Amino acid sequence: MRLPASPTRDILLFVPLFLGLVLAGCALPAPQSGQLLRSEPTPIAEALFQVRARHTDLVPVRVVFPSDAQGRPARPIDGSRLPALVFIHGGLVPPEDYLWLAEALASRGFVVALPSHPLELALSAPDNGRFARELLVSPPEDSLLQGLVDPARIAVAGHSLGGVVASTLALDGGFAALALFASYPNPADAPRVPSLAVPSLSLAGELDCTAPLPRVRDEASRLPTPSVFAVLQGVTHYQFTVSDQKDVTGGCTPAVPLDAAHERITEVLSRFLLAALAGRGTGADDIRQVPGTEVTVR
Repeated sequence: MRLPASPTRDILLFVPLFLGLVLAGCALPAPQSGQLLRSEPTPIAEALFQVRARHTDLVPVRVVFPSDAQGRPARPIDGSRLPALVFIHGGLVPPEDYLWLAEALASRGFVVALPSHPLELALSAPDNGRFARELLVSPPEDSLLQGLVDPARIAVAGHSLGGVVASTLALDGGFAALALFASYPNPADAPRVPSLAVPSLSLAGELDCTAPLPRVRDEASRLPTPSVFAVLQGVTHYQFTVSDQKDVTGGCTPAVPLDAAHERITEVLSRFLLAALAGRGTGADDIRQVPGTEVTVR
C-alpha cells in the first residue's frame, strides 16, 4: 500500500537541501536511512543526498531503494550488492515526476538515483548524471548507500531531453547499459554512436506527439548491437511521467490508461535491465512477452 502524499514529509525531505544552499555549499551529513514511500507489499524508501560537483556546487540526488519498515536499505541475504539505475529527467519535468518508475524498479531490487539539474534542464549541467553515479559507487562513509550498489551493474536512462544527455553519459563510459524513453542520442554525438559499447534499449510511444515515432525509430536504427527497439501501442509522450495531462491538453490523446502505460514501461525496462546488467544481451525475448509491445532487435 502506497502511503498517502504528505506535505510534511516533502518539507522534511527538502529542508536539508535548502539549509545546504543557505550555508554556502556546506553539505550536511549524508542520510543513514530514508523516508518510506510505501510500506506494502514491499517497503520502498527515498533519501536526498547532496553531491559536491565542480568544486562549488551541490547537486541534489534523490535515491530510491528497497528498504525495511524503518527506511533502512534491504540488503540481499547472500551479501551481494544491488543493480542500479541513474535516471535523467525530461526537459522542464521535475525528477519527482518519475518517482512512480523509481518505486516500481526498487520493488524489483534496483536502486534508482534521480539527479536534479538547474532550471529542470539536463543540458544545463549534463555531467550531473555522472556525479550521481559517483555517489552510488563511492558513497559517503556510514551513509545508507555504503556497500549497497554493485559498481559493475549501473545503467543510465533518460526521458526525452534527458535521454539525449543519458546517451552522452553512456558514450563517455562508466555505465553498463543505456535506456532511452521517447528519445535518441544527441546529434552532436553521431560520429561516436557506433562506438557505444553497452546494450541499449530505445522505448517509444506509438502515439507520441512530441518525439514522433518515425524519428525515434530512425534514430534507434543507428544504435549498434546489442540493441532493442520497443514500441508501446497507444502510449503518448508524457505517459512516461506521473501524468499525461500535458498530452491531453495539447490534443495528443492516449489510447491506453496511464496505469496500463506505466505497467508496460516498467516491465519493458526491468526486463531489459535484468538481462543487460547480467551480461545476457537485451532481454528481447522477454520484452516481447509484454502486452501491447512491438519489438525490433538489432
